[in-house]
Amino acid sequence: MPAFIETQFPIARLSAEAYKERKANLGQTLTRLGKWWGRKPLILVRASLLGMLMPASADPKKDRNIFLKILTMDDDGAWQRCKGDIPAGVWRETAPAGLRDEYFGARGFKQGVTDEEKAEVCRQIWESLAPEAQHRLDNQRRRPVPDRAEFDALSYAERIRHCERPENVEGPTAAAWAEINAHLNTSARSLPELVEQLGQRTFGHTPRVGDSFCGGGSIPFEAARIGCAAFGSDLNPVAGLLTWASLNLLGGGELVQKEVMQVQAEALAAADGQITGWGIEHNAQGERADAYLYCVEVKPEGCDYYIPLAPSWLIGERSKVVCRWRRVLGTDRLEPEIAVVGDAELKRYKEGQGATVVDSRVVDPFDPHRSWSVEALRGPEGLRRWTNDDVSPRPGDVFQERLYCIRWVKTVMVDGKPKELRRYAAPDADDLVREAVVLELLRERFAAWQSGGLIPSQTIPERGAETDRLFRERGWTHWHHLFTPRQLLTHGVMAEKSEQLTESKAARVGCLLGLGRMADWNARLSAWMFHTGNEKGNQVFYNQALNCHFNYSSRPFSKLKETFSFLDGNVSKLANVSNSIVHLKDARDLIEVCDFWITDPPYADAVNYHELADFFLAWYEKPLAKIFPEWLPDARAELAVRGDGEDFRRSMVEIYRNLARHMPDNGLQIVMFTHKNPAVWADLGMILWAAGLKATAAWTISTETDAVGIKKGDYVQGTVCLVLRKRVGSEPGFLDEVYPLVEDEVKRQIASMQALDEGGEPNFNDADYQLAAYAAALKVLTQYATLDGKDVEHEVFAVRARNEKSDFQIVIERALGIACDTLIPRGLDTGWRELSLVERYYLRALDIESRGERRKGMYEELARGFGVTDIRPLLKSDKANGARMHTASGLAGTQLAQPDGTVAAPAGLPGRRGRAAASGPHPFASTPLRHLLFAIRETAAADNSPEPGRQYLRDTFDQGYWGKREGFVHLLDWLAAMGNAEEMREWVDDSEAARILAGRLRNDHG
Repeated sequence: MPAFIETQFPIARLSAEAYKERKANLGQTLTRLGKWWGRKPLILVRASLLGMLMPASADPKKDRNIFLKILTMDDDGAWQRCKGDIPAGVWRETAPAGLRDEYFGARGFKQGVTDEEKAEVCRQIWESLAPEAQHRLDNQRRRPVPDRAEFDALSYAERIRHCERPENVEGPTAAAWAEINAHLNTSARSLPELVEQLGQRTFGHTPRVGDSFCGGGSIPFEAARIGCAAFGSDLNPVAGLLTWASLNLLGGGELVQKEVMQVQAEALAAADGQITGWGIEHNAQGERADAYLYCVEVKPEGCDYYIPLAPSWLIGERSKVVCRWRRVLGTDRLEPEIAVVGDAELKRYKEGQGATVVDSRVVDPFDPHRSWSVEALRGPEGLRRWTNDDVSPRPGDVFQERLYCIRWVKTVMVDGKPKELRRYAAPDADDLVREAVVLELLRERFAAWQSGGLIPSQTIPERGAETDRLFRERGWTHWHHLFTPRQLLTHGVMAEKSEQLTESKAARVGCLLGLGRMADWNARLSAWMFHTGNEKGNQVFYNQALNCHFNYSSRPFSKLKETFSFLDGNVSKLANVSNSIVHLKDARDLIEVCDFWITDPPYADAVNYHELADFFLAWYEKPLAKIFPEWLPDARAELAVRGDGEDFRRSMVEIYRNLARHMPDNGLQIVMFTHKNPAVWADLGMILWAAGLKATAAWTISTETDAVGIKKGDYVQGTVCLVLRKRVGSEPGFLDEVYPLVEDEVKRQIASMQALDEGGEPNFNDADYQLAAYAAALKVLTQYATLDGKDVEHEVFAVRARNEKSDFQIVIERALGIACDTLIPRGLDTGWRELSLVERYYLRALDIESRGERRKGMYEELARGFGVTDIRPLLKSDKANGARMHTASGLAGTQLAQPDGTVAAPAGLPGRRGRAAASGPHPFASTPLRHLLFAIRETAAADNSPEPGRQYLRDTFDQGYWGKREGFVHLLDWLAAMGNAEEMREWVDDSEAARILAGRLRNDHG
């Protein structure tokens, strides 16, 4: 019996929930532990696991309804989760005085406060309350849509804006459980009970779920939370640490979290006392530093002074603060002036006034016509390489470093209430003395702290895709070079106090992850953000790169407390944490048997995990060896599976063959990846085929947000979930038999998906149907052990000429063609087969555009399916996420050629010009559809008089016009409706012209 996920998956609703979870940013369950790239949404993991466990019945619609009930994603479940938000005014009244004054106005949040800041402020307020006060606050939620009928009338995506996320609620209601149990023949009252009962029925024990690339821990964490026995493994110690923490800190229960929170609070207090005692963050006016701003400066050849570098000297958009520079007699250093400016000057600074780095050139602040190449300044031999003892530039280094601004804060009483006052100021002599004290304090402790593992001592690996720029752009050779002396001193004190106070493994891990979070938000790679409501330092990994900035921020200790202390007391209930295991092992060497393997391999991935994670491993290395003596605190980059060459493919085959070996015959695997290129599909399909697996289904879930930082091609917006079983037979396959089987499977898959589609809320989009074609091909191909007598492994590792395709890839591309030919735009069934492939492509492209599809890759995929090799002339816009087709008027007189079957150029046919004439016409240029579009254009240009358009068609096709007239009318009727679509406002005029021309042709009798 197939599993539910092998027959269907609620893609539309699941995509909406996954996207909402990703957009939550800091509100995501696991992100608080620390940075990892491309974590999969927990709701996707939960749905995948339950979809693998739940059997499919003979009633697919009932199956879907029950599955949604289990996830609380049915209509009743969504209403149950619609608890509403706490009004901003209520948050204001509850907030401590400091937060109220800084972030709230008279009625709610101040203008310019970002959504991220609002979420963080609300979290802080919540944590400051006693349980009774939290309960009172929660009772003041207001259901934003109080009427159930009004709620149900919204689209699902609109509904869940007002709902708790599914993974954050208890689960289905008692009434829902009654329906679930009746359909599944179970007696569960909770997700763990359901998981246990379905697991016992299928495997005879609690289901065991494994992830051999566990990364940020999403899969083991969610598996344990719903009652599975979880196993996580990764080569990278940072991934292992995050996964262990997800299971044992977030899921370890209330007592564990209270212990960690208490130890973190004690360590923070001890470090704060030490830093306050040194006097390095306070001034004589009773203020404490709230932010330090540094910049790089350089003295180019021919310049008498050092030029401070920044792409903008705007410090704060909301505070209207800028930095100006002035000459000082007797010194080659410029002096900063921190000033509050008016709106006009602020606007000029936002537009780049005074910028001293523009397009990779250093610009003289007093003569914008004089500039120097940054690359040339580094010199032909490159920059001096820093040594381990270096913590700041040496005299004579090309790039120097200076403090140019401090933001100070002071709490005063206003009308009997405390209020925080902030101001920006240039550093004075006392501030520079404090900087010198910081350097001296660090040097006194530097050797001992490095030896004890309290600050990094590791060298940066050379010849890395990400690490090379650190050598080239700054000369840094050790990981501690990425931190200023003040940052190293602050972090080192925090590490020292943590080590002195922690005893349990959980507390030591909690403090270690807190240090990692501090490093991510407080480094020389932390850019200063000046935007309204966001005047603060950014995190290092706002994307997946190690970016060197010319100006950057350093956070004082008071601003790192919330970063270090990441637990909030909201305990995640993991039903099976005691049976969960985390190992650091090569996936090729795993011996653990799992019923389900869910993996997200680094397949042709743009993220260099091993390099980026070394940033954190530099802080974790020595403490990890003490906390987990069984772990090797080394990323083992030489074993990391990456790339897309032969060595990579061999490694992948070995890994997945090993996982298949350690899985029962009735077990399942899901491989998640984010590519849509048929060549990638073919390559991965062959790898999994050679590993002894066969595909049974594939689904795409929208998981990526604009800010997630992993963008490839035309911006990946979804995750493909490829469902696999162990191939137990050795049946041979033959291409002449495979092709008709693939065609039948593609049509069957598409028909079954269309039957499940909801009218007003489609469950599948065009990308899903194309993906189904790939999956259908894989389902047919991977059930065979050989193809035309060729051994699978031979095919995987065969050396091919450039652009040469394997039989496997040819079959997959043919499957896409079948899908494209099967999916006929609604209203075009009549006459579709008479259209040429390029005509079908244009109309299908318009069809997906009318439904809001803008990804260029989708238009390219369609072109592959229809055999169209060049779509550029047909696209008005080929932006990655803004692709649009030309309208009839947009094409105008371009891309027109003599129609097929005529002898001479028709009267009135515009001559072809430019490159198109030299290289030959585009295949679309000579088609009847192209000439019909020109006739629409002629009609629109004649103020909607249809005569010029009709006459053009009669002149162009001569007697052939009468045989084509009925087909023209049919196409014109379809195009006339195009302007009614909300996404197709550009078609309004041409659609009206098409309607009028259709009427004229319909009544044209000679």
